[in-house]
Amino acid sequence: MFSATGFAPSLFSDIVRAAKTAGYAFARFDRAPASEKRFFLRHDVDISPRAALLLGQLAQQQGAAANFFFQLNAETYNIFSDDVLDIMRELRTRGHCVGLHIDQARFGADESAIRRTVDWFSSCVTPVDEAVSFHRPSPDVVGKSYGAFINAYDPRFFSPECYLSDSRRSLAFLPRLADWLQSGRPLIQLLLHPEWWSGIDDEAAVWTELRERRQHELAQYVATNFAKVFHHVVAAETRDFRI
Repeated sequence: MFSATGFAPSLFSDIVRAAKTAGYAFARFDRAPASEKRFFLRHDVDISPRAALLLGQLAQQQGAAANFFFQLNAETYNIFSDDVLDIMRELRTRGHCVGLHIDQARFGADESAIRRTVDWFSSCVTPVDEAVSFHRPSPDVVGKSYGAFINAYDPRFFSPECYLSDSRRSLAFLPRLADWLQSGRPLIQLLLHPEWWSGIDDEAAVWTELRERRQHELAQYVATNFAKVFHHVVAAETRDFRI
């Protein structure tokens, strides 16, 4: 069913193609279609917004809508940077659902507090959709329905019988996904973390890319905001990042 192997954009495209061939409608959490077979393609952006954009482009090319969730307090990227905000806007322009990835340890699970956070971000930073996923969710939010926003772990979309993930950078989900597609399981939610699918082929290379990207972003910030002090020191590090 999947001709490509290993974590790569080609395997991601194979997965999307296989689901479409099996007759699944790709669904947004906030606009779930009335279809007998629905496929919720979900991406929690823990490390790489650039990889998220790549997957959004690949999915759109095949006519598939996906769901992307960005973290407010990630240490691996700055959600308030122009680059990340531009990626979030572009993903929405491409027809994808873009929401917040809520760190329950930091922000809790209170419905009104999360609703206020979504409203503030949409009105003061950039518009996002009214769906959230939780980072390292506790049993308090798994299987919980909220009235003020849509939870990716809502029982309408989530149960152990319909959920698969590439967590811990594992492809162990693939055989089960193939079985579910062939059997026509009516609902599938597949969580793929974009950083694994960018074409960088091992953990050491992922770490190297992350470290060098964050160093570059820090150099840009310092050179822009403290140019008189640091520009001659970091000038070489502010050249365009092309990894």
